[in-house]
Amino acid sequence: MCSVLNLTREVLPKISSIPKKNIEAVNSMPEMVLNRMIREGDKSIVHCDMNQCTAAIISPDGIRTIYTDALAGCNSVNIITKLKNNRFVSILSHYVPTNIDGQIEAIRKQLQTYLPHIDMTYKPKTFLNIRGRQTYEGLEPVPNPIVDKLKEMLSKFFPQGSKIDITPYQNAKRPAFFSSANIFQFDPADTSKLKITNVGEKVRFIDLNI
Repeated sequence: MCSVLNLTREVLPKISSIPKKNIEAVNSMPEMVLNRMIREGDKSIVHCDMNQCTAAIISPDGIRTIYTDALAGCNSVNIITKLKNNRFVSILSHYVPTNIDGQIEAIRKQLQTYLPHIDMTYKPKTFLNIRGRQTYEGLEPVPNPIVDKLKEMLSKFFPQGSKIDITPYQNAKRPAFFSSANIFQFDPADTSKLKITNVGEKVRFIDLNI
């Protein structure tokens, strides 16, 4: 994934008594880097706002990054599936936890739009970033009705099945300059290679062809 922009920081900055250093720390957050790139005219990045569902067709010379930020108890869902032309479409949503039905309906509408173009032999990948709670065994997802509702909805669109991946995120006692973004970066050299940076800058690499 050497051709994907490295957004993650090895160490979180500490609060400083020098205001300039605090501003620099804020500007180093992954979501702030992407926000700045969009403002400067980068068309390869798409941002999904809160209470919004956004879809993007991924291509090496087009959109290669889709993300949302300000996750603080909200549910982020990204469904990635393959189209008949072998490109991937990413459907990313970010909704408050009190509007799960609205989120499911927004996702359903996007899937319905792309349905004629979807390769039905491909099993879509679904990534959830939802609130977690700390236990003796580590960070675990808080029981969330969106999981079952999402499975039910996906089963109606994809009889071939789909893979659902759940990653909980820290929502309490966050340190300073903690990233609240959920970022999906597709390698322009091979868009089936995906880098996910979840809330807290937990990084994962996914091969969408597996």
